[in-house]
Amino acid sequence: MSIPMVTFDRFLFAFTVASHIILVSTSIGLIVIICVAQFLSIRYNDKYYGNLAHRLTKVFAISFGVGTASGVVMAVELTALFPRFMTLVSETGAIGLFYAEVFAFFLETICLVVYVYYSDAFKNLYAHWFVGVLIAAGTIMSAILITTVNAWMNTPNGFNESVYMQSGTVTGVSVWAPFFNPSAFAEIAHVLSTTVFAGCMLIGSYFAYRYLRYHDPVETAVLGRGLKIVWITSIITLVLAGITGSNEMATLLKLQPLKYAVFDANTSPGTGLPERLFGSITNGQFVGGITIPGVQGFLAAFETGTTALPGMSQFPPSDWPPTIIHYTFDLMVLGGFLAAGFLLIWLIGLVIKKKPFESRTFLLMQIIAGLGSLIVYELGWVSDELGRQPWIVYNVLHVSQAANVSTGLFLPGVFIIAFYIVLVPTTFYFYTRVFHSKLSNEEPEEVGLAEGGINL
Repeated sequence: MSIPMVTFDRFLFAFTVASHIILVSTSIGLIVIICVAQFLSIRYNDKYYGNLAHRLTKVFAISFGVGTASGVVMAVELTALFPRFMTLVSETGAIGLFYAEVFAFFLETICLVVYVYYSDAFKNLYAHWFVGVLIAAGTIMSAILITTVNAWMNTPNGFNESVYMQSGTVTGVSVWAPFFNPSAFAEIAHVLSTTVFAGCMLIGSYFAYRYLRYHDPVETAVLGRGLKIVWITSIITLVLAGITGSNEMATLLKLQPLKYAVFDANTSPGTGLPERLFGSITNGQFVGGITIPGVQGFLAAFETGTTALPGMSQFPPSDWPPTIIHYTFDLMVLGGFLAAGFLLIWLIGLVIKKKPFESRTFLLMQIIAGLGSLIVYELGWVSDELGRQPWIVYNVLHVSQAANVSTGLFLPGVFIIAFYIVLVPTTFYFYTRVFHSKLSNEEPEEVGLAEGGINL
């Protein structure tokens, strides 16, 4: 019975994380757009930007509450589903990352209360805006610290790993080492850029939908400004995602060569290897798909100076992650290129037409691109997490060793899955209702941040 329960533990936590990621990326996208919109509202005395920031702040308040509750569920699941993992974390410096995350949460919470309910106390509008920036700082700091935990799971440090694997005893603890584990910088940089990108693009889908549906001047003016922020932010973060993604692959090549080999379908090591796209890995061989000679070897040499690339045959098959990650990785990269193509079309449209968001075709493309960006973002996390299997802490602790195999977890787990199936769409429904709560024919002066508060 232990094997099915380990599989269930994995699925339950993966489902929870996948649901939570949707809420988190939306929250980060919201606070970024709010800060930009409020700054532009104050800087240019533009009440349409103020209207946008005001309405999105109400949405963010809901997002914060739901995301916090979801984060608590994840914390409980880590303890209940993988108790030996949490024991290892608590005995090493990695526990400090969780404490630091609590500080970031406090910063976000306190500043959100001040920003929303005490806006009238600020005589200087830039001071009020700065409190919003602190909310964003707390939100992003939380994301950084949780990502650092994940990076530590990929490249553990701060204790004597060999002693732990032999005896189960934690020795040689360094409290601060996990904060600066070998893959932390590369993973944080890539996760932040892709999270902001996915969140903004998803919000842009809703803006595009409303732009198509509502046609009064105030509403289109507000939504048009929102789309401008989304597209400019998305272009910047997508460029950063490409740069940091390249750095992430270089880091994998050095620190997790097996994961790198499966991503690129390198069944055997070698030099000057081709780029293998899609297809499948069957019985240790790449089957079907597209092969582009020499491209992988050239890119690896250009980015890292490494010419000898790893292959799956160098590692025991028992350590291989699910080979489907080669496919999910390729889909993620393809999705990134498609998103880049869409944003390039926007730039061209901006030059030619000045207001490309007035094109029905372009708005429909935005809706598809925003939803697609979220899928691509999820595929990136699937690739990363499945790529670490069968380890929960890479080369230190197997998932099967850390998991709780009690059958008593099954029924509560089923209820949690059902809860998230209802929670996520319901949350987005209330997002739309709250954003729509100000009638579209209201004058922006009635809710403009450029002239005062942000009362809910």
